[in-house]
Amino acid sequence: MGQFEPGGRRRRAVITGIGIVSALGADRESTWSGVAAGHCAIGPITGIDTRGYRTQTGAQAWDFDATRHFTRRELRLMSRVDALAVTSAREAWTDSDARRAQSPAPAERIAVILGAGAGGMCSAEAFRRADRTTGTARARLLLPFPSSSATDHVACELGALGPRTTIVTACSSSATAIGYGLDWIRDDIADIVIVGGAEALCEVTYGGFNSLRAVDADRCRPFDARRRGMSLGECGAILVLEELSMARQRGARIYAEVLGYATSCDAHHMTAPHPEGQGAALTMLRSLQDAGLTHTAVGYINGHGTGTPHNDKAETAAIKAVFGERAYEIPVSSTKSQVGHCLGAAGGIEAAVVALALQRGVTPSTVGYEQRDPDCDLDYVPDPGRALRCQVALSSSFAFGGNNTCLVLGKADRP
Repeated sequence: MGQFEPGGRRRRAVITGIGIVSALGADRESTWSGVAAGHCAIGPITGIDTRGYRTQTGAQAWDFDATRHFTRRELRLMSRVDALAVTSAREAWTDSDARRAQSPAPAERIAVILGAGAGGMCSAEAFRRADRTTGTARARLLLPFPSSSATDHVACELGALGPRTTIVTACSSSATAIGYGLDWIRDDIADIVIVGGAEALCEVTYGGFNSLRAVDADRCRPFDARRRGMSLGECGAILVLEELSMARQRGARIYAEVLGYATSCDAHHMTAPHPEGQGAALTMLRSLQDAGLTHTAVGYINGHGTGTPHNDKAETAAIKAVFGERAYEIPVSSTKSQVGHCLGAAGGIEAAVVALALQRGVTPSTVGYEQRDPDCDLDYVPDPGRALRCQVALSSSFAFGGNNTCLVLGKADRP
């Protein structure tokens, strides 16, 4: 349940910094502008060779050029995932103003927890291609291969001497990392925790999802009757979590508070969700319990919304099971319709979008949602620019293997 402050209050965690590199833009504000305007950044990708696959589209970080952010020497030891993570971490850290604060946390009280998917697989693929074609592959290409590489690079970049770890639970990885960061602040393990994740497009994941026939050849249309699959994406999405009283003392700007979270497992199938969304429903219920709230407090849900026929149907059933008739009153949208499914970083960018939506009073839309499916009959926000007037929102991530995580975020001005 976490440590309590004097007076019996549990330590609380707030978001004071956000950094994003995505297909919508190479920084936080360009990404948010695209989200708010209802733009879709899914298109024919150029970062990997898609010849021979069923599809050629995805949400590539189009405007991101690592050579603008790092020296050639630095890039020799980094994968694209590392570069995405460090670039977004720099932006989040600067945004939080933690380095220049009058009373920053000591380095040993700054921790790092990042979610990962394929890790530095793109660098390992480059090694294999060079080995196969010329026989002169450089071993340094394998250095950033481990999933923990991005976490280590971010910790070194920010001088974080506290504990660090990497979460790998497929598509819920970075959402789980945020939940663990909340635990570390509650339990007085750290005062600042750098959380989120990064993912880069690579042939292993692209080919794998193509072989599963889980990818739409055009673009994903979450919850729409015409949906045929997901669109893979890449991004770096880093958040600075900070203990509330410390953030208030130094006058930090607070985007939102992480009120609670929960994880669960479907224990049903390695790739398919439980058809009735039982694990997803359990996660949402437990996250609200952890936040000390009931379902009546929730005014917006950023859904997992992959655009696959079974996942969207199961998620809709789970929302109905948790919220009953209120399910039809709550706007539900999928950020994946704009930035693709960023796998290990999906929960990170979606939590960042929710925090920005709460702060700025805008409901993200589900781009491409036009035709109603009787099995998906909730308010999926088809039109951009709708005002958001609520105090509490959910951000849901439901992964392969039934690894479910749900975050509960609240407005910064909640008591």
